[in-house]
Amino acid sequence: MTKYSTNIIENDSKILLRNTLLAFSRVSENSMQKILDAFELITYEKNHQIIKEAEITEYMYFISKGLVRVYYNKSNKEIIDWFADEGTFIGNLFNHITNKPGIDIYEAIEDVTLLRIRYTDLEELYTQFHEIESLARKMMEQYYVNYVERVHNVKALPSEEKYHLFVAHYATFMNRIPLRFVATYLGITPETLSRIRSKYDKKLRNSKKIAMN
Repeated sequence: MTKYSTNIIENDSKILLRNTLLAFSRVSENSMQKILDAFELITYEKNHQIIKEAEITEYMYFISKGLVRVYYNKSNKEIIDWFADEGTFIGNLFNHITNKPGIDIYEAIEDVTLLRIRYTDLEELYTQFHEIESLARKMMEQYYVNYVERVHNVKALPSEEKYHLFVAHYATFMNRIPLRFVATYLGITPETLSRIRSKYDKKLRNSKKIAMN
């Protein structure tokens, strides 16, 4: 990759970052530029562990291209917590706050292009600019709400309803997630997932036929 192409990718990534931040809250141009300048571009290949188990996280990341799965190991089983696509922030905030090793693993499902910022640099921006701190708070609140809703739905509902919610939540990129990961996320076997998908697709086709008549 040439320096010119790298600059283009970084510029496009920061445009996406800018637009994502503005969707949460407006900030002054000066504050926005300070945020953008603090992020650096980094890329990883598919299957790379961006954040490893028991690692004390140094960075927060913003995905500009690619998919990431977040999972942990329990009783020799993988438990997938969630999936993240373009325009999403990732980073193990728990172990950053507690300074204790985390259990979560952040792994690239595809080749990924990321922007990253050191937590120490982010905290310095909080100190210098109140509107950046306010922006971060609004983002954290929304991410927390999304997380709680997602966890409660996955644990509480029957398999078919969980799949329907999965389709609704990850509709924009669900076809990019390997089916074995979907089954693990839903806590069902691949065979059960296959049956549910077949039933769901049949209902969808029938609905389309009725709508056309």
